Amino acid sequence: MGSFSAQPSEFLKLSLCIWIGMILVKKENRLDDWRQVAVPLVPVVLIAIVLVMRGGDLGTTLILLMLVGVGVFLSGVRLKFFVVPLLLMAVAIPLLTINGGSSRSTRISAWLSGCNTAEAYQSTCWQTTHGLWAMASGGVFGVGLGNSKAKWSWLPEADNDFIYAIIGEELGLIGACVVLGLFIVLAVSFIKIVRRSDDAFVRIVTGAIMTWIIGQALVNVAVVLGLLPVLGVPLPLISAGGSSLVFVLVALGVVLSFVHHSPDDEPSATVARDRVGSLR
Repeated sequence: MGSFSAQPSEFLKLSLCIWIGMILVKKENRLDDWRQVAVPLVPVVLIAIVLVMRGGDLGTTLILLMLVGVGVFLSGVRLKFFVVPLLLMAVAIPLLTINGGSSRSTRISAWLSGCNTAEAYQSTCWQTTHGLWAMASGGVFGVGLGNSKAKWSWLPEADNDFIYAIIGEELGLIGACVVLGLFIVLAVSFIKIVRRSDDAFVRIVTGAIMTWIIGQALVNVAVVLGLLPVLGVPLPLISAGGSSLVFVLVALGVVLSFVHHSPDDEPSATVARDRVGSLR
């Protein structure tokens, strides 16, 4: 819009996390009926996924499916309700991937073949190959912060989708492992909040946000390492990009608000009020 640009899909991720929690909590006592789970959950999620797919963003589509699935699972829905959606996705995702555009299907075909042809190297595998070369050139200790060579026009999207390759080049294996370790710490923190909370809304929203952030990080790293085809998802909290960073920070703020208003804090607050009363 003029000079302003944003990615609505990033707002959509946060919106779905909160909306799913709200809907499933309202139907907490009716989750044994698949119709109560399906409406309005399925229509809204389908609309969101179709809009994102129309934009050609397969990576974000996968992240949306993951966070919705985990949110529904944490609500206590019966596992048998997941059978039909999983079968439908197993059929729909490959079809949409193949028929969704020549560029996407070409990238995936090149990835499946191992990027072992000169034509693939010059086109669809250029980014993946140079990302691996950047990681390899870093060695164990890296070439030093700011000394990357790959980021100077050799590796496309070096500041966002392939930032992890630059981390591996400049900070080496140690720096790359430290980044993974920080995401593991974040994941453990999310899991602790989910396990300790008695509020279904907190569990669902926190679990969905955890899946969004940690799942997206794992997908990004897998793409850089060549374990997945190029999907175009940024590395949360690290990649350049306003929309992604802003809404990831807002999502973390939502989770921190749950911790701040945790019932575990109530006993200490009660004790403090009693002490003030006794002093008076």
